[in-house]
Amino acid sequence: MPFPASPTLSGLPGQSSDTGLKVVSFAELFSSAGTDGTARVGKDGATGADAIDAHQRFAPPPRFGDRSFSNYIPQHPSQVVAMERLSRLADDRGAAGQRGLRLSAVSPTQSVPRRFGARWLSGLALPHRGRKGQTPAGIYLDGGFGVGKTHLLVAFWNAVPGPRAYLSFDELMFHVGLVGVHAAAESFKGHQLIAIDEWELDDPGNLKLALAFLRGVIGNGVFVAVTSNTLPLELGAGRFSQKDFHSEIEELASGFEVVTVEGKDYRHRHFEADPGRSYFLDPATFELRLSQCEGRVARGGFPDLLAALGKVHPVRYRSITKSVDALFVEDVVAVPGLFDALRWVHFVDSAYDAGTRLVATGGIALGELFAAADLRGPYGKKLSRCLSRMEEMLGA
Repeated sequence: MPFPASPTLSGLPGQSSDTGLKVVSFAELFSSAGTDGTARVGKDGATGADAIDAHQRFAPPPRFGDRSFSNYIPQHPSQVVAMERLSRLADDRGAAGQRGLRLSAVSPTQSVPRRFGARWLSGLALPHRGRKGQTPAGIYLDGGFGVGKTHLLVAFWNAVPGPRAYLSFDELMFHVGLVGVHAAAESFKGHQLIAIDEWELDDPGNLKLALAFLRGVIGNGVFVAVTSNTLPLELGAGRFSQKDFHSEIEELASGFEVVTVEGKDYRHRHFEADPGRSYFLDPATFELRLSQCEGRVARGGFPDLLAALGKVHPVRYRSITKSVDALFVEDVVAVPGLFDALRWVHFVDSAYDAGTRLVATGGIALGELFAAADLRGPYGKKLSRCLSRMEEMLGA
């Protein structure tokens, strides 16, 4: 974000200056979210269709849009293996596209059920990845946060000729819920690739919908690439009874070739190894940073922001964060409960992907934001990933 040389102003919501700084409250920011999940007002003042969020075109978010294999710098042998595997697959996809083919372990001529129901959920099994000589139906990048999985996924997406789609797992579930499983699968018919970031299963409903969607798109000959912090057979652990859905989880896992990506969190490598109080600014420095900004900035208290997050569907967070250049959050305290924590995680993910700047004051260490019991629980990886991303955003 550009920094002008001069003036200081109080930066109160609703205030603007000749330097191009426009400060809005969180209430105003969230009131600009349309009912369709898009922002009615963009950070440049655009409205309506001009402010439609980029994710609705199913493309990588701004932060990762230029990622390629050439600008990926492996820090672990497994990262080299993953990059080389994806590069070969991209070459295969390109060659297949030139021949008018799609690489899939399921013949595109197989019929796909046209209605969501028992037949749709159980009628078309995913191919098993273990069949010798058979191209996998998809590839699954497993690994901890901050090891470069999203970079590799976007690099793969950029290397595969279109048509192709890129979306997060949450966006996929919203799309499926909005149009239905069959229509969602059919909307990607003819694609060479669907890339899905942060694949996870929070409940049996997600599992059923995800499995039905995969059957549909793979049945149409589409290759699927995903990233996750959890191995396929461990999806849903601690969140719902895996024993009751063992066959579904096993079928879902069987459709992917799993590639494990290891290494240290790069955000820790570039910033401090231990999240601490220094990530939050003192009030005077906070005001100085705000006075140096340009563009549209949202400012307000952390409790007010948490309350606002609970009043809109999480799918709107991405368009909301894209409608501002920076978020200035005051008085960060420990998140009061798991539901608020998960909403905050989703919001941070949206701001991170959008490249929206985050500046904050607070009286706690960053590592104290979430309850210790929640960090040890089934959502611990998701919460820890959020702290890692906040570490980068606040340390910038």
